[in-house]
Amino acid sequence: MHWRARVGTAEGAPRGAGVLVDSTRLITCAHVVHGLAEVSVTLPGVTGVLPATVAWSGDWKRLGDLGDVAVVELKEPLRVPACAFAPFDTLLPRRGKTAYELRALGFPRGHEKDGIHVTLRTSADRLLRQEWLEIDVEQAHLARLDEGFSGSAVYDPATGMVVGMVTDAVLDGDQEGYIGRMLPLDTIRRYWEGLDDLLPLDWLPDAPRRELRALLEGVTPGVGPELIVQRAFPTFLRPLPAFTSLWAAVRYVGEDMAGDDRLLRLLGELMTHVPGGARHRIDAWMRRRLPQYAARAAHAPPAAPAPVGSVMVRLEPLTRGASLDMSVSTVIDGVQVARSGPVRVRRDQVRAKVEGCLAEQVARVHDFDWMLEFVVPEGLMSEPFEEWDIREPGAPRPRPMRTVPVVVRHMDRLKPLTVSRLTRNRWQTVRARGETRPEPVACALPYGYEEFRDWLDADDEVCALAYAATPVPDWLSAALDTGVPIMLWRRHECGGGHATCAPEKFLAQLADAVGALDPDTLPFEVMKLRKEARSPNKGGADHCGHRLTLFWDDPERRPDPPLAMGSA
Repeated sequence: MHWRARVGTAEGAPRGAGVLVDSTRLITCAHVVHGLAEVSVTLPGVTGVLPATVAWSGDWKRLGDLGDVAVVELKEPLRVPACAFAPFDTLLPRRGKTAYELRALGFPRGHEKDGIHVTLRTSADRLLRQEWLEIDVEQAHLARLDEGFSGSAVYDPATGMVVGMVTDAVLDGDQEGYIGRMLPLDTIRRYWEGLDDLLPLDWLPDAPRRELRALLEGVTPGVGPELIVQRAFPTFLRPLPAFTSLWAAVRYVGEDMAGDDRLLRLLGELMTHVPGGARHRIDAWMRRRLPQYAARAAHAPPAAPAPVGSVMVRLEPLTRGASLDMSVSTVIDGVQVARSGPVRVRRDQVRAKVEGCLAEQVARVHDFDWMLEFVVPEGLMSEPFEEWDIREPGAPRPRPMRTVPVVVRHMDRLKPLTVSRLTRNRWQTVRARGETRPEPVACALPYGYEEFRDWLDADDEVCALAYAATPVPDWLSAALDTGVPIMLWRRHECGGGHATCAPEKFLAQLADAVGALDPDTLPFEVMKLRKEARSPNKGGADHCGHRLTLFWDDPERRPDPPLAMGSA
């Protein structure tokens, strides 16, 4: 039983106890390491003082708080066997036995070097606040609970398996040292979900379970976990707990629900509420680890995509003069249903002509998800298209185009040039990884055209750029020439002083908003950002959706003949 540890300050002064759970990590009480970043760990009779850090700490702040759990990580791994955890039903009442005799090794004053054992008793009915189990020491025993037992493993002396951890005790009055509390394993894992990787759980083998937990860590669905469980199991009538994470919901379904397909049903519903990158990873895990899903996916007919519409505005400069050729096409599921032009327009006529053509065609896409695509030359890419109006016949007032997805594309990408192939390659890369991950471009970057082009030319993984201000012509040209398919920028002229720019704040907000998004969903998500920016509840002058241009150039979507928006 070499996994029983003493935890102290970095200088070695004892603070409490800990439990070695794998080769580098121990669990202890948050109050034992409170205020410390560096600590020391000793396994009496096995190791000397070892340096360690506090890797994670729960919500505990003061006496009586919940979440009195912390994780300590050693600087170097040990070859000492870690503890074994008991099954969750170890303390449940059985015929003729409701209470259990347990043991703990602590390091109170006078026993700091080797520790001292205390014999404890508890039972499953002695739960306090759904958090602790009350423990007691029979007065016939000489050793009692005292300072130095916090963080001690509570284990079954018959098997040596750990069932929980001592947190505190009554240290005054008639009950001094005879009454205390422990956190059972089920409570500890509620705060530190990594414990589930080490517990003997029978609803999923160890390796797939660890993979799934790591995969879901940090994933944020569009709805709460409770709603996902309700939709996956509409006939499950028992009230659901408040899940603190996706993993808590998965664990609940695995342990408290019946049916061999319960994980398949839950994860299938979850995939409809997460970004594309997470969706692809969950799908890949299910294909590898759930035979039912792999068999079903192999024989299932491809799902028919929902009908979608697109209105494509094409503006092409003429060889001579300042006029443009303009055409507007409406397509639904790849079928052209309306077309206006081409017609010659002056630059100052473009808005009025586009709004007029759109008014004639917009009724055809009322019943579909649709978007506006402006295929324009480089000089028109920073026009505030989403601030133009949709004027529907019979409507009492116009509505701004930002109420639908609006994207900008580049006219030259339609030509049979090398850049078209480069665009296809980068688009395939960003779609395969399932996340946009825009590279930030601060307005103070000192690159000219050649440096900017060479940077992008040398890194095929850069598939999206986020500019802090309207990109200077050299940067925009270099990005277009190297086939970058996605760019976002705030229409704002920096002027070189950066006084009103706040580029770092804007870029951080934008990266947080779109970094994990599937590139195929970007037009709709940017539309939401533009709407939020105007909301008196969610918006504000510094919202990243203000004056936001989205260049989104899927090379498969060509307006001659025009193609409707594809699905991922």
